[in-house]
Amino acid sequence: MTHWTSLDPRVLAAWEEFAATPAAGPDRAEFETRLHRGNWPHRYPPPFFTPDAAAGVEDVGQRLAALITDVPRRVFGDDVDAWMRFLGVPEPDADLFRVALRNPRLRRASTSFMRPDLLVTADGVRLVELNVSTPMGGMSTLPAYSAATGDSAFGRFLAGRGLSLREPVTAAVWLAAFGALVEPRSGRPPHVFEATADPADPDTGRRFFVDLVRSGGYDISCGLVSDLDVSGDEVRFGGRRVDVVITMYTWDETRRFVPPELTRRLIELDDARAVDFVGSPATALFDDKANLELVTSPGYAGYLDAGERALAAAHVPATFRLSESTVDVAVAGREGFVCKPSSAYGGKDVVFGAAVTDDEWRRLLAERIHGRFVCQERVHPAVVRLAGSGTGGSEVVLGPLIFGGRSAGVFLREGPPRGAAPINVKQGAQAAAVLTVAA
Repeated sequence: MTHWTSLDPRVLAAWEEFAATPAAGPDRAEFETRLHRGNWPHRYPPPFFTPDAAAGVEDVGQRLAALITDVPRRVFGDDVDAWMRFLGVPEPDADLFRVALRNPRLRRASTSFMRPDLLVTADGVRLVELNVSTPMGGMSTLPAYSAATGDSAFGRFLAGRGLSLREPVTAAVWLAAFGALVEPRSGRPPHVFEATADPADPDTGRRFFVDLVRSGGYDISCGLVSDLDVSGDEVRFGGRRVDVVITMYTWDETRRFVPPELTRRLIELDDARAVDFVGSPATALFDDKANLELVTSPGYAGYLDAGERALAAAHVPATFRLSESTVDVAVAGREGFVCKPSSAYGGKDVVFGAAVTDDEWRRLLAERIHGRFVCQERVHPAVVRLAGSGTGGSEVVLGPLIFGGRSAGVFLREGPPRGAAPINVKQGAQAAAVLTVAA
């Protein structure tokens, strides 16, 4: 198997030379130790793309994210309730989303942090989901991974051959997007509170995030959102006033651990200009996989121009909501579909029709038909060879990070060829940053 054509041949040649030296083994161990997070294995050697290949992934990701998050406005206008009915949002959640979308900061924050997941196939990259959430996988990984690469023996080996690492701009772009959501203050660094929700979540990436926020000139404290004192006319933590609350928890965690009245109170305090609340629950609307029906169904094609239709046809597999009117299509096309929750993440409850029998598929659809699920055209991953991966090859998903509308680098996950399974860290994949060297 030849190496993947997206990889930089200059770095591949350098790796073959370096891998034959005694330094390669210790360098691998030191690299993983530097990046150690108990549940996040990292790829070594680091993947280096050609500049054109990296830019191409970023461009596709940026255009897809912009299209998918804008189409609901085209279809439903300002009628948020119609959009939520389309998505099947239950009323208690819908009411909280309405409140959030009325707040100008939270409306902007709803699409400020995104990552389309693009599966590498023989026909190019295909989108499997658009992640929209304030906490974003890869956000803390890319700067740390890039720094570890530069400090590694292999990184120094590359530099000695005139191949200088071009670091992703993840931190700078994230700080710019975050800063655009925060009111300027004078006289002291703004006090940011990084709020988590699950008491059992160790937040293994916290040290990277804390360093990132501090590098932007902010003071930062961390804790559970339930530890905040919101009883007065300002937000306090440990007796100190908090200027900015950023919620580093998902919508699923919001539903399980955060009382709606606490979220509402933070929105009220933001409305009163007592705190900058960065963590819109309405990200869940844009994150919903049912939105992909709006860019792939012929019934909505009129809302896209010719270029957008071509973009969607090339990169977005057909997706539709599972319902009484679509279940027969799903049953008949079992082997060609994947059924997944419209709003879950991490590969949770994803079922490949090809991996179950006809009877199992029918039972699954019958159980899910009244829930919030989508069926998506199955996309077949290519098996590609990365440096150091041996002859078996890997399946790869690329996640271009988009913060404040700007590209912020590409998160890469790779796993062994399985064909019918999600590729993510929770399922045992390795994580990496897509890196490039200066021309």
